[in-house]
Amino acid sequence: MISIKFEKLFGRFDYNVIFNLDGLTILTGPNGYGKSTILKAIEAMTDGFMGVMFFTELDFKRISATFKDGKKIDILKDNNVLSINGVKIDGNYIRKQMLQRPLLRPIDDNIIFNRRTGRTMEVNQYIKDYIETHKFELLEDKDFDFSEKTFLILEEMKKLVGKIYFIKEQRLIRKTRVRYDEKDVINVIEELPTHFKKLMQSVQEDYSNVASRLDSSYPNRLFNMNEGINKKEYEYKIEEMRVKFEKLNKYNLSNIQRLDNVIFKEEHAKALKIYFDDFDKKYKAYENFIAELDLYTDIINHRLSFKEMRISKKSGISIVDENGKKLKLTQLSSGEKQEIVLFYDLIFKTKEKVLLLIDEPEISLHITWQKKFMDDLLRIIKYKKFNVIVATHSPQIINNHWERQIDLGELYAEQQFDKK
Repeated sequence: MISIKFEKLFGRFDYNVIFNLDGLTILTGPNGYGKSTILKAIEAMTDGFMGVMFFTELDFKRISATFKDGKKIDILKDNNVLSINGVKIDGNYIRKQMLQRPLLRPIDDNIIFNRRTGRTMEVNQYIKDYIETHKFELLEDKDFDFSEKTFLILEEMKKLVGKIYFIKEQRLIRKTRVRYDEKDVINVIEELPTHFKKLMQSVQEDYSNVASRLDSSYPNRLFNMNEGINKKEYEYKIEEMRVKFEKLNKYNLSNIQRLDNVIFKEEHAKALKIYFDDFDKKYKAYENFIAELDLYTDIINHRLSFKEMRISKKSGISIVDENGKKLKLTQLSSGEKQEIVLFYDLIFKTKEKVLLLIDEPEISLHITWQKKFMDDLLRIIKYKKFNVIVATHSPQIINNHWERQIDLGELYAEQQFDKK
């Protein structure tokens, strides 16, 4: 996406937001000018009927998005009926018909209770889930004005926008689906040790698959090997291997058999060449993960005072104070928790070539940490190769990156000036 244009957002604002194509765009502006709404609108374009309900409830006249290949998405709203690239969708009618279904009981305007499952959920989430799982049934239902075009245009819009990952302002608490009178709230920071253990387990499984394949083919490769390694190459490979083992041991990752106290002999040259070649291939299973761990621990430990974050296969993630005493993650300050969770999302959960949306990264952060944020984000962008749109109130977050800023307040002021 290279730009998004709004007409009469909240009945007032006309914006033409042109994104920076080098990885990072920063949206700023006063409260109520639509920074977070722009991020939510981009996400909604990828969210099927959940997106339809978002646009149905949003006050706007037109939203147009333009992409690198020249293709466009044009969303018009007239009498609360949407038209997406010419395909009409009446979100209010869909909502009304869905809520008349048996076994549903409204709790309030946004929550319903499903008598069959005994669970509550958001109305819009229910609508999306039901429609996507009963597509063919609904196409034949005369009560719903659905056609194949409705589903096709939503799928086309999703493909045009591409993969989205949205890091929202509420990062430390996650709500799950609940029963009728019960809410389940999860403290995200407490889940991180388990998440890291699962990440490490996944990497170890990748290593095991590579190792199994190589080990099973070792005899054939040894018999067919024409040329071995020489002494100079051996010495170089031993030093290279030593450096890599230090990286593996730093996070207690190594399952690779280490070659110790072996004196080079010509008769072992072929076997040694295979060993070093296999070591390089096995290490590849860990290489990207180690680079991510190095980046993550470097960023976080440069922020923490009088304590250190450590990551290992056994503990996942842990924090120790300057005396080596282990601290609970829940004992950390709000700002420390925010940074640990935010950078975990950025480095480990955000995949390459996605469009990353970040809302208010400055929450709970001291000014010193705010000033570091964009530089560290650009390090991650360079490594992960994704594009980012950040919405912020904080000039400290922007720091020395004002050339990447788009100020919605200034855009609105220019709009008002042009009218005079």
